[in-house]
Order: sequence, then structure tokens, then C-alpha cells
Amino acid sequence: MPRFPSPALPFLITLALAFALSGCAGSGKNSWLDPMESKSPVYTDVSSSAAESRAVLNAAAVCCDDLAQLRFEPVDIENSKYYPVNRSSQAFDFTSGKSFVRAFRLPDSLERATVTLSAVAGATVFVPTVLILDDDFRVSRSIDSDNFVYTPAGFMEPQRLRGRFHLDRRRGGELANERYFIVFTTDADLRGSTQMISEARLYARARGLADPGLPDPVAEHAATGVFRLAFGELETRSRSDTQYADERQAAERYVAPSATVPMVAPTPTPPPKPTVKPGPAKRDSTPAADMPMLNETQTMYDELIRDAVRNGEMDRAWRLVQEAERAGSTTARRTFTQAVEQK
Repeated sequence: MPRFPSPALPFLITLALAFALSGCAGSGKNSWLDPMESKSPVYTDVSSSAAESRAVLNAAAVCCDDLAQLRFEPVDIENSKYYPVNRSSQAFDFTSGKSFVRAFRLPDSLERATVTLSAVAGATVFVPTVLILDDDFRVSRSIDSDNFVYTPAGFMEPQRLRGRFHLDRRRGGELANERYFIVFTTDADLRGSTQMISEARLYARARGLADPGLPDPVAEHAATGVFRLAFGELETRSRSDTQYADERQAAERYVAPSATVPMVAPTPTPPPKPTVKPGPAKRDSTPAADMPMLNETQTMYDELIRDAVRNGEMDRAWRLVQEAERAGSTTARRTFTQAVEQK
């Protein structure tokens, strides 16, 4: 898997400049941020006004009616790279609202990866949602915006919303067909804001200096902005079948159901037929599933199934149904169905 260098941002120089210019008597919302935005190139594409960015979006023409008609650009998996979202970007009308879009095509050689997405936050921030598409341009999964959390500025890193999503074609099923992903925002997120911590305060804390007494800034959510993508090794231990299933179920929040990969319920595996070996003693060849299950055991399975569904562990719940039915349960499947309907 290729290695990716960190972006060489002049963080310490610009941060020291921001601290020095703001002083301890700085006043006005985000007044300390101006030197950062004027000196660090990473802030160039951060909109200074959320209202202006929404006006730009409202004036933009929708590019197309179908996700397959978007222009997909090859993504750079070798280097950490910034991608602006602005008036030159494509606009698409999702069920969650109109948004500017950056659309990417994954290389065929990429089988597994953890993708880190960082949206730069200044006076405003572009709050990302990610849709992952299969080779027929149907939505396979969605990575909701609440997966991208505020991360304070650090060494060579700006203020940002940061999150990760995972690609694993080796896992098979729908994941093996994932070929594209798009980054956009939603109407709900455009109505919000993100409370940050002043970089001058962060610098003072790191140096053991007196608190500068400046107000912490608020980044309004905007229709434009800039984000960074970085590809790394897949963190296999952090993913489960249930998490991938949850991401598939969430996809219909943003596009019509006809544009998503249909969910296929797993087919229960029939219990193996018992084998009777010849011998002097007569053996009971009755399959276990034909024997009546004890009421206590049936109740135990039903409770385990309900708990698994309640906790969102759908794969585990279905495996319990299969196991219970093989053991002779007559209520496991009905319990599973009722639990899903009540969830």
C-alpha cells in the first residue's frame, strides 16, 4: 500500500503571527483568524461568509439528473491533497437538498484503504457527507456528516472537521463493486455551525503561556469550502459487518431508493442432514430441528435476537435466527421480524 506524506503547511509560523498580531486585547468575532487566513494557503478556499456561499449555490445550475452523469475525476491515492468546493464545482439536487459536489473515481488497483477526510474550518466550514457508489453508479453506502467531528488545530494541521471511511473490495458482496465516491453537504448541515477553540489559545496552552483572553470562534456551515483526502492502510479491526450494513441502510436519506444498491436479506442455511452410521447399537437419527425445543431455550434465543436488533447488530441477530431454527425454534424468525419493525 502506498505511503502518503503529511501536507507541509506553515502552521507554526502563521500561528505565531496570528497570536502576535491579535494581542491580548483582541476583539471582534474571529478577529484573530484574519492573519491565519491571509498567510496560510490552506484557508484560501474557505468562504468568509456562509450566506454568500449559499447565494452562490442557489444561483448555480444543477448539472444533471442522475449520479451517473456526474464528472468523476481520478483521486490521488499516493499523496494527501486538498480539493476546493466552489462555484466551479458541479451542483446536484439530492433528496437532502441541493449541493456542490466533488466526484471521484477509485483506481482499479485499490483493494483496501482507510480514507481520512478533513474539511478545513475558518470563518466557515464545508460539512461533508460521503456517498460510495458501485460500478453501475448506484449508491452502496453513505458516510453521514456526524462521522466528521471537530478537531482543533495542531502541528502543521489547521482547524478542521475530521473523519474516516473504509474501502474493502476483498470483503466481497456489494463492497467488491464499489468504484466511485462523492463528497457533498446537506440542507440540514447548512443550517448549523461548529464551535471551535481559538488557535491563539491552543498555542498559549502548548507553550504554557497566559490565556490570551480571546473569544473562541464559531465556524458557520457553508455551501463551499475545501477538504483534504488522505489514503492509508485499512484498519481492519475497526470495521464489522454490522457497521457496513448500517452505512448501506442510511444511503436512502440522500437519494431515491431506485438509485441505491438493493438490500438483499441473507438466505438461511438449511441444517445438515444427519448421517446414520451402521453399528450394533441402534442410533437415534432424528434431526435436532425435528425435536421440540425447550421453552426456556426458545425464550433465551428470542431475547438474544431482540437485543441484537436493538443494538443494531443485524448480522448477529440473523445468525441467531439461523442457529435457533437449526435447534428447533419455531419463534425465532417471527421474533426477528417483529424486532426489526419496532426498531
